[in-house]
Amino acid sequence: MGACTTTMIVIATILGPITLVFMSVSFGTNFWVQFTVNVASFNKTIRDRTRTDVGFARYHLTRDRGLFRECYPGNETEFLDKATGVVDDYCFNINYDQPSNVQNPSDSYMTRLHLNRSFLAFFVVSIALFVIAYIFGLILCCLRAARWAYVAGIVSYSSAFFLAAAIAFFHGAEYIERNKLNGGPNSNEAQFYPSWEQYLKDATTRQYGWSYPLAWVGMILATIAATFYSLAGCYIASEFYEDEEVLHKSRHRNYPGPVDPVYAIGADPYYTKHYGYPRAFLGPLAPDYYARTYPAIGYGDPRNDIWHWREVES
Repeated sequence: MGACTTTMIVIATILGPITLVFMSVSFGTNFWVQFTVNVASFNKTIRDRTRTDVGFARYHLTRDRGLFRECYPGNETEFLDKATGVVDDYCFNINYDQPSNVQNPSDSYMTRLHLNRSFLAFFVVSIALFVIAYIFGLILCCLRAARWAYVAGIVSYSSAFFLAAAIAFFHGAEYIERNKLNGGPNSNEAQFYPSWEQYLKDATTRQYGWSYPLAWVGMILATIAATFYSLAGCYIASEFYEDEEVLHKSRHRNYPGPVDPVYAIGADPYYTKHYGYPRAFLGPLAPDYYARTYPAIGYGDPRNDIWHWREVES
């Protein structure tokens, strides 16, 4: 096994758990989108309403949103004491089903919901595929066969593709949320940006959290690991073919062939009598074509025995 092949397999194997850490942390944390709201800019009526009206307060306060939860880490969260379905004291689970209180949802609302579902599903598939690719990479470390390297590379590339598609679905849902859902302040779309009052738009700052770039880093690392797996497979295959070529050439070397004695024409038949042609002993593993036959043993004058040698087919 060449040094280049070993180096690539080692690098890909090391990148495996690092990539899984980035993917898993991005998947499980709640900092994909962060909304920072300047509550001090609101008048007293709005601030009082954020303490009592749960539905109103959920988009009037600072919050962090992930794949599964939307959390309110600020101090002005008195509305949580009256809210139902609170998780970990300051979070709400994100529902990927159509809420029961939403009647006659618009096409944009349902499209956003389906994009969010695709976002979650593709992310799960991406992590599962990379776990499978890493298992194939461990098998490659033991067997050193090109097919395992190619399989690990293809599955890793598929994982990176699914993660990139998941991020694309996330941006699609985000675009609809910010530009299409404008049903008015009294509709079920009041929580989305186009339906906000101007004072709320001015007081809210929206940005991506650190969970979002972790997903991109995981996708890039998965692509790099897939590339190293594929290159290792190419090197292993090339080394295999080189070994096959050397072996093929060695099988066609011009080894000296066995010879068979030919007696002089006209010699006395008495002298041609012999005990046979015993095989030379070369050990139990010696090939047949290394064997040499001994010349015939005559009874007459050795000086009258004229020997001629010729090649015989083995």
